[in-house]
Amino acid sequence: MWAIFLGIVLAFITYEIFNKAEYSYQPLVMKGWLDAKIPIISLFVIPYLSFHLLAALVVPLLSLRIAGFKAFLVNGLAIIFGQLCLDVAYAFFQTEVPRTPVTGHSPFDWMLVNLVYGNDRPLNGFPSNHVTWSVVSMIALWRLRHLAPRTSWILMAWFTLILPATVLLHQHFLIDIYGGIFVAFTCYWSAMFAIEKPLLRVAP
Repeated sequence: MWAIFLGIVLAFITYEIFNKAEYSYQPLVMKGWLDAKIPIISLFVIPYLSFHLLAALVVPLLSLRIAGFKAFLVNGLAIIFGQLCLDVAYAFFQTEVPRTPVTGHSPFDWMLVNLVYGNDRPLNGFPSNHVTWSVVSMIALWRLRHLAPRTSWILMAWFTLILPATVLLHQHFLIDIYGGIFVAFTCYWSAMFAIEKPLLRVAP
């Protein structure tokens, strides 16, 4: 169990390394026509900032406590290998999201500028780390919905807010969401098939 949590911490550290890296060329800006029309809604900074604690600690512990060690192992390995897939993309395909000036003066605007923009450089957004970890967590919670329905549905709804938050805070472009969803599903189901070995025989 502790090895999985250590792996999750190391996975996050690898993101930080690529996020703080310096490049000798200009990263690609993957901005579409719809991205240009999306406003900043700084209220979404709350779910955006909550994601690491929930995805890296709360959901894996719920999987362990409610569904057992194999479910926990699938959840943790999906996050770790998902981040490794993102790191490969970040190593060979650097992207950038140019910062949008924040003109408001609300507490949420302050949090966006100082806690998000101040600590997270606008580099290597494709695929989205927030989306990948959040979707992995949503799949894990979906599988727990019959065992802990209230907790699972509440957390799934909260994670659902994190996906639009990535673009409503101008941390990502829409294409980053699609990339993150693809990586999350691929890694979660790969881990599930490797560890739980579900039977998929066609019924007679």
